Amino acid sequence: MSRWIILRTSGGHTLPLAQSLNDVGLEAWTPARTLRRYVRANTPSGKRALESQIPILPTFVFARETFLSDLINASNSDRTPHPKFTVFIVDGRVPQIHETEISGLRAEEAEAAATIDAMHAAESHAAAEKIRIAAIKHADARRRAEREHEREQRAALRRAPIGLAGGTEVEVTDMPALVGIRGVFERSNGPYAHVRFGTRSWKIEGWRVLPAPLNDNGALRSSAA
Repeated sequence: MSRWIILRTSGGHTLPLAQSLNDVGLEAWTPARTLRRYVRANTPSGKRALESQIPILPTFVFARETFLSDLINASNSDRTPHPKFTVFIVDGRVPQIHETEISGLRAEEAEAAATIDAMHAAESHAAAEKIRIAAIKHADARRRAEREHEREQRAALRRAPIGLAGGTEVEVTDMPALVGIRGVFERSNGPYAHVRFGTRSWKIEGWRVLPAPLNDNGALRSSAA
């Protein structure tokens, strides 16, 4: 399966952009959840629930990188059915996101949907509120467990040897300043890797350094810039 690229738009256009792109066959996704609020109403409880879809990650939409050329053309066109957006580009390259890197957002979306379904099935406003509060506590506990698991994983990665050959083209994970930028692995020094970006060599934790994928969108650098 192809990777994802990042599109940026305004907060209010996040969901409409994803829907608009999907409507014309350009697969796109952004995590969303249902916001439920209560207003005064002439009902036995004195309240009525109103629901609306809101983005979990406003301004960000993910699209399949196989549609990159179409998306660049659409973003640059004055005649487009889509809300205004841009393709996220760093130093002339379009960063690609693995499916595993958005799995946490998919899980959060699914959990939010399950909570709303349970609230719909509740027999009273009080019962629905108990479900909502329990879901918040569960989400907090899950995030704490995920952070602990992530710390354990990183500790194991830091202990692992760096298995890269000198001259390998690499990318760096979990460093926003270097997202989408490729360097050349020079050598290892204990748990650290020395990576050359242009004429400058950086000392980076070895677990962050990975071989670059073969598809680097190089042919699109001039049109994407």
